Amino acid sequence: MKTSDKKSSMSISNKRKVKVFLFILVLTSIIWLLIELSKTYTSSTIFEVQYTNIPSKKLLQNTSKSEITVTLKAPGFSLLKYKIKKQLLYLNLNYVIKNDSNYYLLSNNQLAYLSEQLSSDTEVINVLNDTIFVELDNNKSKKVPVNPSLDIKFKLGYNLIDKLKIKPDSILITGPEKYVDSIKEVTTEIVKIKDVYKNISLKLVVNQPAKNTNVTFSAKEVSVIGKVDKFTEGSFIIPVTLINIDEGVKVNTFPKEIEVVYQAGLSNFSKITKNSFLIVYDFQQYKNDTLIKYLTPIIEQKSAFISTLKINPSQIEFLIQK
Repeated sequence: MKTSDKKSSMSISNKRKVKVFLFILVLTSIIWLLIELSKTYTSSTIFEVQYTNIPSKKLLQNTSKSEITVTLKAPGFSLLKYKIKKQLLYLNLNYVIKNDSNYYLLSNNQLAYLSEQLSSDTEVINVLNDTIFVELDNNKSKKVPVNPSLDIKFKLGYNLIDKLKIKPDSILITGPEKYVDSIKEVTTEIVKIKDVYKNISLKLVVNQPAKNTNVTFSAKEVSVIGKVDKFTEGSFIIPVTLINIDEGVKVNTFPKEIEVVYQAGLSNFSKITKNSFLIVYDFQQYKNDTLIKYLTPIIEQKSAFISTLKINPSQIEFLIQK
């Protein structure tokens, strides 16, 4: 019994010694690591890079580098921080150099500027990617029309009584000159509507430019408004009107009257009179070609309320009496 108690006591004592040893080992390791990390080292680290201070009236289109490898002189603690998580550095485009049509930066000319962005105990010794090419373009703005991508199918007998109104009907685009110059108009999302018999009021999203062009639009959507009405048909019989007849020349026409058939919205139908349009036949057509036997009508004036207009007959005969 005594022998058993003695062995148990020795076992507990040994375990305590092991724990003490392990504690001292971990503690000394930590102290050693702290001492080592407090020392100054020189090491290379990769940083993400962005560009600041873009020259006036210029846009940054592209660069040859999005990352740079930098040689740092710093305590181990700081170096460990930079290596664990990739950090960001800025390069100053105020120091860009132009050679013909090319622009480039010499990174090692900005060592002090780079060091200022890091902790006070860190010094940038060298940048391995010394020459960085950048693409700069002139910044330009201009207005372009908006072309809505609308597919409208009206209910039978219905139509627009006026042109669609787009607000805004043009937008300002801004970006690199080479891209802005290539844009003649902007379009919208495609919208299809059918069996339309009421007024149109829509919000259309403007198709945005490709992201890699750096072009921006002043508006993201436009309003489209259109007045819709039921259309009906009417007609008038009016006399033939000839113009540009030489003095002393008499021209007889066959027929002497024509029928004008028109369509207009019901809301404006009562406003249409014979004075709502002016149709003439130009005798100059014959002077230009004396072989012709017919004159064709010319619509010189037409009310905005009239959507379509048809003339019967489509040509008239004439006889010249001198």
